[in-house]
Amino acid sequence: MSKTVLVTGASGFIGKPLSERLEKAGCTVVRHSYADGDIASCALPGKGVNHVYHLAARTFVPDSWSAPLPFYATNVLGTVNVAELCRHHGASLTVLSSYVYGRPRFLPITEEHPLAAFNPYGHTKLLVEEVCRFYAQQFGIQVTIIRPFNVYGPEQSGNFLIPTLLRQVLDPQAREVSIADDRPKRDYLFLDDLIDLMLQTMNPHGCDAYNAGSGCSVSPRELAELMLQAAGVEKPVVSRGEVRSDEVLEMVADVGKAKRIFGWEPRVPLAEGLRRIVKARLNPAAETFHHQGIS
Repeated sequence: MSKTVLVTGASGFIGKPLSERLEKAGCTVVRHSYADGDIASCALPGKGVNHVYHLAARTFVPDSWSAPLPFYATNVLGTVNVAELCRHHGASLTVLSSYVYGRPRFLPITEEHPLAAFNPYGHTKLLVEEVCRFYAQQFGIQVTIIRPFNVYGPEQSGNFLIPTLLRQVLDPQAREVSIADDRPKRDYLFLDDLIDLMLQTMNPHGCDAYNAGSGCSVSPRELAELMLQAAGVEKPVVSRGEVRSDEVLEMVADVGKAKRIFGWEPRVPLAEGLRRIVKARLNPAAETFHHQGIS
């Protein structure tokens, strides 16, 4: 790879390691983060850029209910701003979407499943995808849309489930690991595997969407038990029985399309990914995350 690549959201959970991987692969990486200006309105550096990875977004779902307007402004208008850069500079584009399938009608979920939004954040991602399709059809930009299910990895925000469970697993004062509801099963993908897929999208053709998941699902109890095993800790896992209305009990990604088109498939088993996270938390200086494919 000898391209000049713009990464938006470059200081984030996914953007930072993606940028590092791109540099190791020989790319010149131009980074844009929140400190560089509002993605919805700022002038983005486009001169010489061949490809854009657009990751900048507001993502914390509860906040999208209490204050939806900033989510629409950042996520939707930010994507229009990036698409305009691609239109004017002839750059191709990879956009990180989200789970956009609503309540599953069948499992595993393919890219042909009907689209629906659970919350304002999810609705912004549907609009983001529509922006991409419009710019591809009307202006000819080349776009790949990635639809990750539940991504996890080092340095993930503490608001998410796996870091929340890990705090309890490693806290010597916590006598148990408490989970809200042990029924819902989700599809978890290790960060390195997501980045492997994203690197394969550097030369898109037209506009298409791809699921990113592991192809299997686990419950919060199973996650906690795997973390306890990795940490060598024994604690009971207790469900508080907090049942959310309209809870979806299982989500599983069908990733056959990404495998067919890119030859990609996840390579880090859940137990191994959780072991890496536990080890890094216990001894940060000793653990180096060797990314699959380029290290």
